[in-house]
Amino acid sequence: MYTDDSKQTAHTGVVMQRLLKFCEELRQSNQQATHALQQTTQAAPDLLRQAAQQTLSSLAADASQAVCKGLHEPLNGFNREIIDNINRVNAVTHALMQSQERMTTVVAKLRWLVAGVLATMLLVVVAGGSLLWHYRDVMAQNQIEANLMRAYNQADVNLCDGRLCARVDRADKRYGDYLPVKPR
Repeated sequence: MYTDDSKQTAHTGVVMQRLLKFCEELRQSNQQATHALQQTTQAAPDLLRQAAQQTLSSLAADASQAVCKGLHEPLNGFNREIIDNINRVNAVTHALMQSQERMTTVVAKLRWLVAGVLATMLLVVVAGGSLLWHYRDVMAQNQIEANLMRAYNQADVNLCDGRLCARVDRADKRYGDYLPVKPR
C-alpha cells in the first residue's frame, strides 16, 4: 500500500510538472501571437501610406486621377482583406487567452487537490504514529504480564485455605527476607 501511494504521489508530481510546462508553453505562444498581431497592426497603415505616397508623387496629375479611380476598388478589397485577417488574428488571440484562463483554473484546482491529498496523508501518518505509540505501550505491559505468568508457572504454588502458598528454597539466602520459590 505504501508503494502504491508513493507511485501515485510520483505520478501526480509528473502530471503536475507536465501541466505546468504546458501552461508555460501556452503562455509563451500567446505572447508571441500578441506581439505578431501588434506588429502587423502597426505596420499595415504605414506601409499603405508609404506605397500610396510613392505612387502618387511619381505620376502626373492626369494619370493620378485615372490611377486613383482604377485602384480605388482593389485598394478597398485589399483593406477589407487586411481587416478580415486582423479580425481572425484577434479571434485566435481571444481564444488563446480563454484557454490560458481555463488552464490557470485547472492548475489552481490541481494545487488544492494536491494540498488535500498531502494533508490527508499527513493525517494518516499522525494517526498511525499515535496508534503505534499506544500499542507499543500495550505490548510492553503485556510483556511484563507474560514474564510474570511465566515465572508463576515455573513456581510451585497452591491454594491453602484460600491463600496462596509456595514451596520455597530456604537454603538460598541471597534475597534477604524473600525466599525464592522452588521450581516444579
